[in-house]
Amino acid sequence: MMQAPLNRRAFLARSASLATVAFAGPNLLLHGQNAASKRLNLAVIGASGKGQSDTKGVDSDHNIVAMVDVDSSRLDSAVQAHLKNAPESKAPRCFADFRKMFDEMAAEIDGVIVSTPDHTHFVAAMWALKHKKHVCVQKPLCNTIWEVRELHRTAKAAGVVTQMGNQGRTTEGHRQAKEWIEQGAIGTLKEVRLWTNRPIWPQGPMNKKLVACPSELNWDLWLTSEPSEPYFEFDVPEGQSVKPKKAGKAGRRGNAVHPFNWRGWWQFGSGALGDMGCHIMDTAFNVLGQRVPEKIEVTSSPVTALVAPAWSRLVYHFAAAGQWPALTVSWHDGIKDGQPNKPERDARIPKEDFDLNTNGMMFIGSDGVIMADTYCNRPRVYPESRDDEVREATASGKIKKTEPRSPHPNNPQLEWASCIVSGGKTSSGFDYSAPLSEFVQLGNLAIRSGQTIQWDAANMKVTNVEAANRFVKRPAYRPGWV
Repeated sequence: MMQAPLNRRAFLARSASLATVAFAGPNLLLHGQNAASKRLNLAVIGASGKGQSDTKGVDSDHNIVAMVDVDSSRLDSAVQAHLKNAPESKAPRCFADFRKMFDEMAAEIDGVIVSTPDHTHFVAAMWALKHKKHVCVQKPLCNTIWEVRELHRTAKAAGVVTQMGNQGRTTEGHRQAKEWIEQGAIGTLKEVRLWTNRPIWPQGPMNKKLVACPSELNWDLWLTSEPSEPYFEFDVPEGQSVKPKKAGKAGRRGNAVHPFNWRGWWQFGSGALGDMGCHIMDTAFNVLGQRVPEKIEVTSSPVTALVAPAWSRLVYHFAAAGQWPALTVSWHDGIKDGQPNKPERDARIPKEDFDLNTNGMMFIGSDGVIMADTYCNRPRVYPESRDDEVREATASGKIKKTEPRSPHPNNPQLEWASCIVSGGKTSSGFDYSAPLSEFVQLGNLAIRSGQTIQWDAANMKVTNVEAANRFVKRPAYRPGWV
């Protein structure tokens, strides 16, 4: 049966009942807890932007004791937003450098949320793991496959509770779609089509231009382990535009990589695929048994050594296995020839429904098709008569609920914190999210090499395009960061 969401009173009652059970991890004493509340002491690295919403997910139930951001203005705003959302909270200690935070107050911290640009995920999470702290890291887990595996290995050795911030993995819709497909609601699964409107930031060939660094930004700390280089902005590719910064506000567009446009730069981000793949590929990855594709084909607009393309199309090929025949999973992103680069619509889906989804997924079956949004929150079966039948079968128990439900749907941060306190398994712990992140980044190996690739997972290498292997691992790290 579906597990009902826990309200705060029920959660506390469950926590009290489990108080005598030893937590299987290194952090047996939770620094922020007392017998009644079991409040964790959490630190947030990358406090503004996504970090702000991640903080909001937990700060009513737990203590935010430290916030880290390399932009002093955004750090101040994040602290004020936190105190407004949780007015009974004490102001957190603030840092520009997470290494200094660990040096000064590691003993006071139970867990760490990492919500920085992709290139800092690995180094920040590794510092947390060195101190045996539980970690929740934004998606993708890292922007190189070697880092994904190394972070996973280190976390397992540390024995801590882990989570990646792909919220769709915690939702009811994700579980329903998997159960429907596995139990034959759309017949035999034949194909999966995925798409996103990203990038919504500049991508494609761009040139750097040196400019003065904003006074509120510590650029050297923003680079973290990347080679030192002067602060820069970039020329926007022809045909693309950016939203100008609003007067008196930091803005998230403009033509600088901080605080938003880093996503398209290979050094700092993972392109449209890295941004949205851990969301939109998640259900397909889970349904297909978390398998490695036989090969990945690619077409895209021009790719450079610095920046991801303005659009791309990938086709992941899978051999027959278990209940699934040989099939493909395709990925489409960006704007191509002035139009959204979306896959072909299945004829059973009305055009008006398909057009509403700027990001989404289609599971094409012999007897029906499931279409869902970015996070698979609201899967729907087509034709509509089939949707009615599937929902009736679900309600009656004919289609069984085989997937464990999250007590905190759409809130991976609170789910993670609850598992630290009470035990249980996170929906996107690194045992799951590391292979998912690798699955996503395999597509970027194909995009960056511009060729069809075949992946040897056991040996972590591309077998048919040797040049693609230079993208598996970051070339180097600055001393003092890893």
